Order: sequence, then structure tokens, then C-alpha cells
Amino acid sequence: MARRPRLWAELGLNLALLTVAVSLLDVLVFYVANRIVLSDAAAEVTERAAGVLAAQLASTPEGEWKRVVDHHRRAGLGTITVYAPDGSVLAGTDEPPSSAARSVFVSREATTEAVSGGVQVLAPVGAGRPTAVVAVRTPPASFAEPAWAAAAVHAALSGLLIVGFGAFLLRRSVLSPLEAIRATTQEIAGGSFGAQVSEDAPAELSDLAAALNAMSTTLADYRTRTAVQLTALEAANAELTRAQDALVRSERLASVGRLAAGLAHELGNPLAAVRGYVEILSGGDLEPVQAEELIQRAQVEVERMHGLLRNLLDFARAEPPQVAEVTLREVMNEAVLTVRHQPSFRALRLEVESAEGLTVPADAARLHQVLVNLLLNAAEAGASRIRLWARREGAGVVLACEDDGAGIAADVLPRIFDPFFTTRPPGAGTGLGLAIAQRLVEQLGGRIEVESRPGAGATFRLRWNPPPPAEG
Repeated sequence: MARRPRLWAELGLNLALLTVAVSLLDVLVFYVANRIVLSDAAAEVTERAAGVLAAQLASTPEGEWKRVVDHHRRAGLGTITVYAPDGSVLAGTDEPPSSAARSVFVSREATTEAVSGGVQVLAPVGAGRPTAVVAVRTPPASFAEPAWAAAAVHAALSGLLIVGFGAFLLRRSVLSPLEAIRATTQEIAGGSFGAQVSEDAPAELSDLAAALNAMSTTLADYRTRTAVQLTALEAANAELTRAQDALVRSERLASVGRLAAGLAHELGNPLAAVRGYVEILSGGDLEPVQAEELIQRAQVEVERMHGLLRNLLDFARAEPPQVAEVTLREVMNEAVLTVRHQPSFRALRLEVESAEGLTVPADAARLHQVLVNLLLNAAEAGASRIRLWARREGAGVVLACEDDGAGIAADVLPRIFDPFFTTRPPGAGTGLGLAIAQRLVEQLGGRIEVESRPGAGATFRLRWNPPPPAEG
């Protein structure tokens, strides 16, 4: 869309066009009026001149009439013709016989008529019966030039007056208020909310200025309220972050408790073996070779207990999130090592499938927590086989925990990610595991999906899609 010229230019052009139109109209009106006035004046002057010339001819011998006529014509009186009673020309221009002249001979009175050459006055020469009729004709040019000159002066003065007064009114009533509104609008756009503009302007611009002032005040109030709300939101967000961290730690500790219950049983056998070895060694009746063998067996059992405890402590340790490229096979193997000593996993087959070098941007500790939670849930659902697998799908990566347990009922499935929702008996679960797992996966830039096969198992999928390409 073509951009229109600036307001002052558009208004100035319109004012100039209006001035030209008004001036032309003034010229026309003034010229017509002035011509009418000058025509009347010319007729009056011509009548007087014709009367004077007729009187002068009456007192002058006929032989001198030509000299008198020429003298008056050179003086600028106009066209002069002297007619005889038979219509012939006695002096002056060679004009054809005039019917008006014959009527003057009859009426013996002067007459005035408008002719194509201007105004013509016919006056009788001589008292009583006229001996001749003198016709004086004033051409239009004699009064047209003064009319045009007066009209031109009038138009020029009118145009100057309209331009000057119009420019003053335009500046005072339109341009100055608009300039003030524009400057205030720029201040508001620059962030100076609350800036005000004077409302001393015509009604329309005053209403615009009032609306701008109201908007500026509203924006200032809105910024103040926004600042207060932002402070409150920052405080609430900080409190929410602390609450989320507390819930993550709570769920981690709950998982540690579940792992510790199985670990206590798992530590019983190697601990009993070590105690037996110690008692045999304390009897002192063994050969050095036998004693050394018992010591080696005790060391093996101690290392076994140390490994179990180390896995538990690594899982329970709270670490700040550290997002980096994580190798999925390593995290999956660590999660399996963490849970495999549990009694519920002894008769359970665990499978891990992942391509070498397959990575995603994540926090290894948090991803480890999610996988442990999914493995424990699958075991508690009565699974006999759990399969952890990871692969690329299109441009993204999928990590899945697939089991053949009882699955999830259709009426329960929509609520499994709700905080504190659980189908376990009171005291057997917090209802935070899957909710926190979902939150952790989303924080790591992925999403979690579930597919249930009631009576045949369930599959939880963690998906990471590549970020969209940056716009050039």
C-alpha cells in the first residue's frame, strides 16, 4: 500500500487548492461586479461627453466639425460619428446609417444603448429641430483593463490572507497538538509509561490526547502490577522448585527404602559366610593353605557386600542436575545393577538392548532414577521378563522399558502420572514415582509415553526429538 504524504503537506496542498479555487471565484465575481459598475460609469461618462460634444458642435460652423471631432477622438473619448438627417456621415468614422440616429432626429432626445463595440450615446446637435446627431461609442477595453487589474489585486490579497490565516490555524489547531501527541507516543513507546500530553486542542484532538493519557496511565499501572506479580511469581517459582526438589529427594529415599529392604536380605548370605570363615580362622587349627583359602573366600564375600552397598549409595546420593551427552547403554546397565539384587528380580529375566554409542542430552543421575523406578514398578506388577531397549526412530531417540506383567487397567491409565495417585495399599507407596519420572524426563528435554496391555504387560517409552532448526 502506497504511503500517503505527511499530514502538514497534505493539508497544505489542500489549503493551496482551496486558495486557488477561492481566488478564481473571487476574480470571477469581482470582475463581473466591477465590470457592471465600470459599465455604468462608462455609460455616464459617455453621456456627458456626448452632450458636451453636441453643444460644442452646435456652436461651431459645420466646416469645423471634423477638426473638433478629431480633437476629441485624439483625447481618448472613443469612436465619434456625426450623422446628417438623411443618415449620411458628416464627420468622424465612416459608419453605416444608424436607425437609432433617425429616432433621435424624431424624438430630439439623447439615447444610450449597448452595442458590440461597448456603450453608444446619441445626442442631438442644436436646439429645437436638430441639424445633426453625434454618436459617441466607448469601447469595452477602456473599462475592462481597470476591472481586470482590480480583480487581480483583490485575488492576490484574498489568497495571501487565506494562506496566512489558514497556515496559522493549521499550525495552532492541528499540527502543534499532533506533534505533541507524536512526541508523547514516542516517549511511551520508549518505556516512559505515565507520560502525559496537553489536552488543550480542538475537541477531536483533545479526545485523542485524553485517550492517549488514559492509555499511558493504564500502562504505568500495569507495569507496576506486573512488577509486583513478577516478584511474587519469582518467589513462588523458587518455592515450587524447592518443593519439587524435596519431592524428588522424597521419592528417591522411598526407592532407597525399597532397595534397602531387598539389600538387607541379599547381605545376609555373604555376611553369614564371612562370620563362619572368621570363626573357623579363630580356632587356629588350620593349615596355612587352608587359612589363606578361607581368607580369600571372605574377601570375595566382603567385596560382594561392598558392591551392593556402593550401588545403593550411588543411587541415594543427591546431586545437582548436570546435562551432558549420556550413553544410554551405560545408564541402562547401571540401573540393572542397582535392582538386580532385589528378591523380586531373582526369578526375573532382565534384557538390555542398545546400539553402541547411542547418546542423548540428559543428566545421568536423574535418568538413572527414572529407569530404576520403572524397573521396580515392572517387577511389582508381576513381570517375569523386563526388556530395556534403546534405538533411533527417525531423527529422534527412544528408550523403552517393556514388561510382561499385569499391565495397567484402562480406568487407571489416565491418572498414573498424577502426583500421590497409587493403586498400592496404604503405606506401600507414595504415588510420586511416575509423576516425578515424568517431570524429570521433561526437564531433560524429552517426554514419556505409556502403552498398556492389560493382563499382558506395559511399555514405557522415553522419547527425545531433535530441536527444530534455527531460523535464518
